[in-house]
Amino acid sequence: MPAEPLKAHFTPDPIQLPDGRKVRISAYPDGSIRIRVDGLPYVLTEAYLSGNPDKDQAILKLSPGKQGSNAAYNYVEELEKKLHP
Repeated sequence: MPAEPLKAHFTPDPIQLPDGRKVRISAYPDGSIRIRVDGLPYVLTEAYLSGNPDKDQAILKLSPGKQGSNAAYNYVEELEKKLHP
């Protein structure tokens, strides 16, 4: 039988971005974190995940649309269509 997924022990209210998208961050008992963002697609464009743990921080940068990738569509163009139909 597969292990039961961990339940988050900390999930603050979502952060609302200026364009209406929401970011949710959850923390789990095993020390892991989960970041959930509305408005797909996103591409991981920057990641710093290792180094000196006493001095460094983990940094992730997600970019929408085709910013540096072959994602399905350009988020900026889609946002313009929503704002100026």
